[in-house]
Amino acid sequence: MPAFEVVAAEPAQDSETRAMPPAKEHKPRVRRFHALTLKDHARLLLPFIVMGILGGAARLQYPYWWPVPDLVSFVANIFIVTAVLGVILELFSAKLLIERVSEDMAQRLIGRGLPAELQASIRDIVATDLARDHYVKSYAFSTPVDGHVNIDIEVRYELRNYSEAVRDYAPEIAVEIFSQPEFRFLEYGIAGRKIHTFSDENLVSKVETVDELNIRRVPQSALPPVSLKPVRSGEKSACQVTWRYHMTVPEQYCDVIDFGEATLGATLQVQNVPEELEFVCGGDTSVHHEVGSHSWYFDRSFIAGQHLRAWWFRKVSARSSRYPGK
Repeated sequence: MPAFEVVAAEPAQDSETRAMPPAKEHKPRVRRFHALTLKDHARLLLPFIVMGILGGAARLQYPYWWPVPDLVSFVANIFIVTAVLGVILELFSAKLLIERVSEDMAQRLIGRGLPAELQASIRDIVATDLARDHYVKSYAFSTPVDGHVNIDIEVRYELRNYSEAVRDYAPEIAVEIFSQPEFRFLEYGIAGRKIHTFSDENLVSKVETVDELNIRRVPQSALPPVSLKPVRSGEKSACQVTWRYHMTVPEQYCDVIDFGEATLGATLQVQNVPEELEFVCGGDTSVHHEVGSHSWYFDRSFIAGQHLRAWWFRKVSARSSRYPGK
């Protein structure tokens, strides 16, 4: 599932319509084998090449008047055939056979006895390559005017590649049209290497509207990808992503933080909130929040499709006591 942040609304009680959830995009199948270097290939093929050379040399150079020439010729032919088969299997067949066998074993072992649909979801989780951490979403509210409030939002996180091969990545974001989103800043890349930066003027040409989903988004396809080396290869650097956007919503509203990618922990912060408004979030036993703090930390992992909720509303004394900090 491509990486994107979706901000959705929980309609008020008198609302008659509800926004359609984004359709699940097809996730392309990715082979998880390590991309071998020429040195790795040479090391694997060396025994077969040596066998082929020895067999060819014995076949062509062994004198017929020496002892047991027929036996030597027979062994030389075996060496040549083995070398050819070894090279063919190593280059073309071994990985495919291993993958087919591993998929068959996964089918039998992962969620054994469960419906095929549930097994497919479990396999998607197991096959996850990219994961985010240090996820922080910050809100800065303006003073409510005529029942609406302007919010500046910043989303930042780090993303690492946990597969066995290099992966290309570009971020994506989507926000409901109803909230009148304005995408103002994007920066992503690996520190010390190529960093991509886009201002609001740059992002305008990359925004697309999906009417059937009622969203406005900047898709991955509109952004240049960065290449992420696998963590297993010793790569310590992560792709750092920062989004900033603006939206206008009712002063009583709900924000749904939808995780389009695997995420390790999440923090919601309020940088600025007017005295007239109260901001709360929770509904999860993993939340850590001190009374009076403007930060909520969720100490858990999220898989694609899971979400968090945050609410803000005009303060009412009787109502404010219903949401004690955890």
